[in-house]
Amino acid sequence: MRLSRIIVVLLLLAVIGAGVFFWRLPADVGYRYGFKRPGAVALSGLRGTVWDGHADGISVLGSDLGEVDWHVPKLSVIGGKPIVDVRVKGSGVEVAGQIERLGRGMFGAHDLRFSVPASMFDPLFASQGVKLHGTVSGVLEDASMSNLSLQQAKGNARWSGVGISNGQSDLRFSDLSTEFAAQPDGGIGGAVKDDGSGNLAIDGRFGLHVPMFEAQATLRARNGDAETLEFLRGIGEPQADGSTIVRAQGSMLSVH
Repeated sequence: MRLSRIIVVLLLLAVIGAGVFFWRLPADVGYRYGFKRPGAVALSGLRGTVWDGHADGISVLGSDLGEVDWHVPKLSVIGGKPIVDVRVKGSGVEVAGQIERLGRGMFGAHDLRFSVPASMFDPLFASQGVKLHGTVSGVLEDASMSNLSLQQAKGNARWSGVGISNGQSDLRFSDLSTEFAAQPDGGIGGAVKDDGSGNLAIDGRFGLHVPMFEAQATLRARNGDAETLEFLRGIGEPQADGSTIVRAQGSMLSVH
């Protein structure tokens, strides 16, 4: 066999070997050498491959969310648009959906379903002196992110088992719902309303300019409920008509 043929055979074997290694690339190796934003997202206890794997722990911007499983269809990578099916599960936290790489530093999320404890948002209401109870769940229908900064989003959310405590009383209210979308000013925003079945009427709006969040809502006692009126006197900014305005603002980096 001539030297040129030997070189060709060796090159083919090297390509095949590299292909097999890449096809079965361990998750921890891919994370160690291919992950670009370890400061923003951190994984621990990795098992499996980069295509089908599991991490015992995932934290985003310093917040521990739980464990994560992922699946990457190989054909999506071959086609130049990698897609990842992810599922995060932690203490009261569940996230499942699809993330797609759109370009350098750009990612898209599709049909990302989430469920988190309302208490995660307590830091945003620290100035009001209240604690939140219940579960916030919803669907992020479509979103785009650039270097983990949310550029646009569309979806809906519902806060069920609504509970608010102010240190003196702990009241339960009817569910709240919202639909959110990109706003003309470049942020994400939407309206928040109760379902009309409880003694507390809520009408508000919120806005998100990553990472800053702000919201304002008017709270009223429905049907003149005495317990609700008493509760409203202990929070927010009381108004002459008996309603109360509650404001929240802060950095989403404080949410955990």
